[in-house]
This record gives sequence, structure tokens and C-alpha cells, in this order.
Amino acid sequence: MALFKISPIHKVACIESVNNVSSENSKRQIDWATQVDLNHLEDEQRLKVMNLLSKYNSVFAQNISDLEQCDLIKHEIHLSDQVPIRQKPYRVPYHLKPEMRSQINVLLEAGIIQPSTSSFSAPVILVKKSDGSYRLVADLRKLNAKTVPDNYPLPNLTEMIDNLSGSNFFSTLDLPSSFHQMVMHPDHTKYTVIATKFGLFEYKRLPFGLRNAIAGFQRLMNLVLAGLNEF
Repeated sequence: MALFKISPIHKVACIESVNNVSSENSKRQIDWATQVDLNHLEDEQRLKVMNLLSKYNSVFAQNISDLEQCDLIKHEIHLSDQVPIRQKPYRVPYHLKPEMRSQINVLLEAGIIQPSTSSFSAPVILVKKSDGSYRLVADLRKLNAKTVPDNYPLPNLTEMIDNLSGSNFFSTLDLPSSFHQMVMHPDHTKYTVIATKFGLFEYKRLPFGLRNAIAGFQRLMNLVLAGLNEF
């Protein structure tokens, strides 16, 4: 299955890169011929797209181990009090224990979590996704209940659509496991601990299900994309 399909509204004279970061030193190799559907493009256009994708291999993640981290902002968690929240691990069905062990190993190897000795802990569950695979999700409801809300404004969808008026080409970029690309403040990882039958682990990156995660990630994206929102 192709990762994406580029669909031009009309013929493109040239395709230029707006990214000034080259991946020439990247060791990651992607077989774009099997990943991208470019059959609707002319030969010259197809060649330019393939060259562009190959040049910037490093900005594409094929799995969670490929994810980089952005530390322009480190996510913080501010609580109404410092009384630790301790919860025991949820029971895991026997047939799903290997899956949970595997997912924890992947997160450890990717540097997203690390072993913890914190006095905080929250249980985790495996949620089945539409494609049949599972996602490891922390039940952070008790932590969220005592987290001071972050009222950072989110974009207005109607206004965003209005800003596209008059444009001829539209691009969408999907950030896989986007929260896991944002760094947690090292002084606040102690609050993100998950309790499993394999031990305690804390998130070094922003976990899913955390209150203020959306606000914190939006703040980061506004900084990353500063100056690129004018059309």
C-alpha cells in the first residue's frame, strides 16, 4: 500500500523543495517505488518527486523506532498537589501478554519510555485498532483529574479552511505517533509512570491520553511552523 498519493490539479512546471535540511548523511533507505503511487504523473515530474523523496529520507518514519524528537519545548505537568497516585497494573489476558511485552520493548528501544522508581503509577491497557493491531494506552484519568488545565488556544478549523481560499495545491503531512515526537521535561517524567506486570516505566516523550497533551503539542507545532502559515 502506498504511503501517499500526490494529486496535482493541473500540470506542474517544476517541483521545488522548501526544506533546507538534507538527509544526505542519513543511513535510512526507503524503497519509494513500492511506497508511493506516482503513475498519474508525467515521467519528468515522477523523477523529480522520487529524487526529492530520496534526498529527504530522514524525515519519513516507517516505524516507531525511526521517530526523532523535537525538544524546542519540553512538556510539563503541573498538579494541584503532590500526593502520589499509585495504581496497580490491570489484569492482562494471557494471550495478550506477549503483545504487551513486545510493545514495551519497542518503546524502550525507541527511547520513548525508561524504567522508573517514581511513587506515581497508572495502569495500562491494550486497545485494539481498526487494522487489528493493538495500541498500548495508559489510563491516566486519576492523574488528569489533578492536573492544572492548560488553556492554550487551538486552531479554528473554519478559519484554517478560509485561509486556503485561492490556493491551487494542497498538501497534508501525517505525523505518526505525533505525541511521541515531543519531549517530556525531565523533572516531570515521574508523573507519567505506567504500571505493568513487567515493572514500572515512565515516558520520556509525551504520552497519549495525558491532559493538556493536545494543548502542549499545538504550542510546539505553532513554534515549528512559525512563518509557514501565510498563503
